[in-house]
Amino acid sequence: MATTTDNTVHLDEVIVAMVPFPEYSHSNQLFVLACFIASHNIPVHFLCLADQNKTLKLRAQGGLRASNIHFHDLLVPFSPEETEDAGNGLPSSIILMQKLTELIYRTCFELSTNSKRLVIINDNIMKHYLGDVHSFQSVESYMFHPISAFTRYSLLRQSIPDIVDDDDHDKMIQQMQDEFPLVESWGSPYMEMFLRMEQECKLHSGEIMNSCREVEGKYLDLLANTKDKPLWAVGPLHMLLESQDSSNRTRHECLEFLDKQDVNSVIFVSFGSTTTLSQEQVNELALGLEQSNHRFIWVLRKRDVMEKFEEKDEKIELPEGFEERVVGRGLVVRNWAPQLEILAHLSTGGFLSHCGWNSCIESISMGVPLATWPMNFDQPFNAIFVTNLLKIGITVKSWARREELVTATAIENAVKTLMGTTEGEEMRWRTVELSNKIKSCVSHGGLAHKEMESFISHIIR
Repeated sequence: MATTTDNTVHLDEVIVAMVPFPEYSHSNQLFVLACFIASHNIPVHFLCLADQNKTLKLRAQGGLRASNIHFHDLLVPFSPEETEDAGNGLPSSIILMQKLTELIYRTCFELSTNSKRLVIINDNIMKHYLGDVHSFQSVESYMFHPISAFTRYSLLRQSIPDIVDDDDHDKMIQQMQDEFPLVESWGSPYMEMFLRMEQECKLHSGEIMNSCREVEGKYLDLLANTKDKPLWAVGPLHMLLESQDSSNRTRHECLEFLDKQDVNSVIFVSFGSTTTLSQEQVNELALGLEQSNHRFIWVLRKRDVMEKFEEKDEKIELPEGFEERVVGRGLVVRNWAPQLEILAHLSTGGFLSHCGWNSCIESISMGVPLATWPMNFDQPFNAIFVTNLLKIGITVKSWARREELVTATAIENAVKTLMGTTEGEEMRWRTVELSNKIKSCVSHGGLAHKEMESFISHIIR
């Protein structure tokens, strides 16, 4: 809010408030969207937990977008005792969200008084924790979906029968039988109710997805037909921002390792920030990578958790002598690794992944085929989309066998197939072809770029 020389108050025309779900894979997507909006000289206010904001602030330094992003730390007193019994069988994360409601409401109210229009962009999970912000004057809200269009469509079809017909989808489920994930085997007991409530919600002004019509056009159209609200596909979000100058940044050891390898010779192994493998599974994975005789980068880290006091002090060990036996051929990283830069490197030829949507869309956009190993959440749907529909991936572990140990032999065979056979090469060729279409789509004048600009024009109209 600015004050002119005659002491009259001037309200900002439009202010955007971003309300992410406070888990990295969610907050990161909305942060990138925040950066893009801020680059259009629109004030953006990012409402998130203090420790996550601290990390994101470092990434926002410099330039127009940095000056237009304002971080609001949501500080919530939360004791370990509250995880013992969250009440009514609710997980502790829900209790945390409930505690955030008042803070989010109060912050949005203050922002609404400083603008002619407050535009709220909230993670779809946070829809239930915004309080009565829609009662504020001149407030518009937009629901952001951090999952793939295929996943969302598949979940809605199971939760709301006949919402939109697609015979091909039905045939695929029949053919796959127990290999296709069902809501009851995948989500919480409240998932179907949550999806129905979300679909019936009339208070928001539109929906946004981190997807691309070149990749998911059919399912984006099917979703658009389920509501009378506009739907913007604005992804892949990581490609909408111009790359940052990294000349003053020390290159990660992964990139130094990749520089020494042949084109498409290295498989990247990473299971995201919310997964920890058991010690037994780590042993099998290590043996499988070793026996494959292919080059690899393996990010082995404990999961990041929202409630830090829930984290158990578990130490994962590699088999004795493993790193010595694979020296020069394999690299194990025990902390953060620059995933996008690794996937973009010419030496990277495959990605053994848990199939989170961020990882999938990043891998596809960089032309890297996947070996799929879904763990939970939306990952089994993404794995099916990659392997059965796009045909740019090979299955390491199917959802039907999710409780089973993946053996070293299965891992070895999957790596060899993806990295050293004609079948793997054909997958790589299809992925590169799709990558080229995506790059054209997000370039200036491309369909994704136009769609993002359409959303900007809509909120500042």
